[in-house]
Amino acid sequence: MYIGELAKSAGASRKAIYLYEELGLIQAPLRKGSYRVYAPETVDQVKTIKCAQLLGFRLKELVEALANNTPGSHSGLNYMLEQIQRKRLAIQTEISAAQAQLELLEQFDQQLRSSPDSMHCDLSVDSAPKGKL
Repeated sequence: MYIGELAKSAGASRKAIYLYEELGLIQAPLRKGSYRVYAPETVDQVKTIKCAQLLGFRLKELVEALANNTPGSHSGLNYMLEQIQRKRLAIQTEISAAQAQLELLEQFDQQLRSSPDSMHCDLSVDSAPKGKL
């Protein structure tokens, strides 16, 4: 299939497909004259790349996973599983920080409602999520 059909089928721009090809994330297509002819499985490869990006993976990480992948080995897969676990931990940390900030907002809301004439924050800086105060 030509790049236009691939782009439409995979939901990616031509520019993205050229980049994926340049980075080695998808196999270089065959040529028919000056046209690139992509294999049908390239659609799934591009969709997988886009999915990984939506989940927070950078293209560099995907390139590294491919670099760690050797025929008959699961090192690339193991690398991606490690990266997934790291992303899970990072997201859990962000969720915990956001929950702590929500609790502080609730406390501040209650303080303001109980003393509307004195608009000050009695929350300790130590109880604030890191990087928030």
